[in-house]
Amino acid sequence: MSTAPVLARPFPLSTGIAEVVAREELTPLMARFTLRDPGFAAMGVEEPGEILTLGWCEEGERLELPEVGWRFRGGGEQHWRNFTVRAFRPERAEVDVDFFLHGDLGRASAWAARAQPGATVGYAGVRMHFRHDPEAEWTLLVADETGLPALLAIAESLPAGHPVVAFAEVRDEREHQPVETDAALYLRWLHRGERGPGTASVIGEAMDALELPAGAGQIWGGGESLSMRRVRDAVRAAGVPRGQAHVMGYWKHRATPDDAEDDE
Repeated sequence: MSTAPVLARPFPLSTGIAEVVAREELTPLMARFTLRDPGFAAMGVEEPGEILTLGWCEEGERLELPEVGWRFRGGGEQHWRNFTVRAFRPERAEVDVDFFLHGDLGRASAWAARAQPGATVGYAGVRMHFRHDPEAEWTLLVADETGLPALLAIAESLPAGHPVVAFAEVRDEREHQPVETDAALYLRWLHRGERGPGTASVIGEAMDALELPAGAGQIWGGGESLSMRRVRDAVRAAGVPRGQAHVMGYWKHRATPDDAEDDE
């Protein structure tokens, strides 16, 4: 049993410049962008939570798109960041991507704070970060806002009646989002209040108090690196085999030690 990503596909499968055709404010801190480009029609999304890498260049520069193997021929400074494919509509050549709005602390967030329909963004995709395990008897999902789109996409894709426990760290109740799933989902929203992202211990505390179900499960996590290390430590202490867990550090708070693991 394994929830490890499939690595056989070349990356990127598709590249291009997408246009923003819609923007929706989901919560005070989360905005959804619908992107459209003909290349999306054959992009090859197979699982929920796949990663689409979006790119920006400096003003006045031309964005250089990567070749297979993430190779570039040269060019100026560019900014590429990973985002979750929240929804995929190949018949319309569209994808939905949710952005966590955390101010002008990065190129992507600054763009998301201002971008409206008609804006453009480069893309390269896709990569698989979760694979359904048909033998899993239960699923555990853990994320902060950066991993929340993937958590919700995975939860919505699981079979009817499948037991799912999900922990989602957000600022407060205004950041809750609805989930449409036939799975037996227990979703616990973990509020950090006015503490900054990456500074609260709510995920670690929830994991410490969790008793995992019996039987073979699948575990996915994505968020701040130190919080995700707490998730890995908890599932290891519970005796979960390595192959059943795929927990990724999506980002690091400046106070997080450099040796915090990024992936497993």
